[in-house]
Amino acid sequence: MLGFITMTNTEAIIELIEKWYSTKSWAELLICKSLNIESASDILQQEYRGKKKLGDSDWYYRTHGVGVDIAKVGNKGGIDFDFDKKHPDNYRLREFMIKQLNDGKLVKKHYRELLQDEQLWRESYEAAKKT
Repeated sequence: MLGFITMTNTEAIIELIEKWYSTKSWAELLICKSLNIESASDILQQEYRGKKKLGDSDWYYRTHGVGVDIAKVGNKGGIDFDFDKKHPDNYRLREFMIKQLNDGKLVKKHYRELLQDEQLWRESYEAAKKT
């Protein structure tokens, strides 16, 4: 008999943080390749600013301040990050969770409570940061 994989809310956020880092690396490569620029942060130059499609892909980007938000139509997949921050903050990580859930990239049962209860999200996020 196969057992069901269960994880705590803190473990779910730790998994999410790991996915955030790998998705950020992927997004930086996509930006460079799609726009033919050397550094992903070059997207912040005036000629690239705004909300635009990334090459021939299904991805769109929107620049903001010192960051970029990448997603498919319907806020699916992708990531929102600032180039001057190495780690995800509470808000950006929660938005990342929503994008990934919308795209079917996360197991919903592991994140449902975190999505529905902001206090539980904050507590679990703080606990995950300490590990």
